[in-house]
Amino acid sequence: MAGAFAVMFSSCNKKEDVKSFAVALPQFEETVVDGERAYLDFNDGNKFKWNANDQIMVYNLDAENGENSVKAVYSTDASAEGQTLATFTGDDLGKKADHYFIFFPASKVSGDQLDQDNRETFNVPATQQYTLAGNSPVVDPEALTAACEVSSLTETFTLKHIFGICRVRLKGTKTVSSIVLHDNAMALSGSVSMKLHEVQMGKFSQLLDKYTLVDNELNPVFVQGWNDYRMDLGYNAVAGGNDLTLNCGDGVKLTSDFQPFYFVVRPGAFIKGFTITVNFTDGTSTTLDNYANPLTGYRMRPGVITTFSPNVNL
Repeated sequence: MAGAFAVMFSSCNKKEDVKSFAVALPQFEETVVDGERAYLDFNDGNKFKWNANDQIMVYNLDAENGENSVKAVYSTDASAEGQTLATFTGDDLGKKADHYFIFFPASKVSGDQLDQDNRETFNVPATQQYTLAGNSPVVDPEALTAACEVSSLTETFTLKHIFGICRVRLKGTKTVSSIVLHDNAMALSGSVSMKLHEVQMGKFSQLLDKYTLVDNELNPVFVQGWNDYRMDLGYNAVAGGNDLTLNCGDGVKLTSDFQPFYFVVRPGAFIKGFTITVNFTDGTSTTLDNYANPLTGYRMRPGVITTFSPNVNL
């Protein structure tokens, strides 16, 4: 998760006096683990769209002393509904310090004023909700997470995805009440804190390229690099648990065709393998272990939809 919290340093300190600005949303890439083509588009061509009254947290960061940093919640209005570009409005952040940092959604920020180290804490809930856009399943909008670094608020900018999306496709005759993903090795919920001004996108991207398995263990080059980098970040994670639950409300009826269920998942998850437990409205459940063994191809990557299609009739 740390890799998406990049910041850009600037020597230009001036009063921008900006109270509103436009924010664009990126598309997702897509990969299919089981080798078959996914035939259901995700949310209008893999697009991520704003909802009315969405909120982002905007930081005007002072890299020397975080107690001088300023942050504020900026919000959309009803005109943002279904748009990939929306205007956010909030309080003036004052004279520009070193850089601006944008985080979505503001609801995942748990702290108040930043400390001297610009340390912020972000929460990752263990439960998401099955969501429809019209008749099409999409991700829980409250679970999506994105951020970006900008040197100015006077131009339109595009957020960057932090998490990946796991698409589980199921078929059968039963009605699903919930689905639980269980990671064999990593926490899927909890909280994470770090020094925002120490994050460097380039360094994390280089590390992420090395996030692979070697003899079923994490690449030692990645492990060493990440251990060094996390010291600079002051990175601290509090694990909430290895399960992530998708609640399906009154139930989703399966059919003879694959139906998609979407989870927003932290980057790096599933590389050591995971299981899928499907709970039904009749009180029964089934655990699928198709992906229980470690495999680099299972890993969640920011901005990527990874599709899993266990060929089992439920």
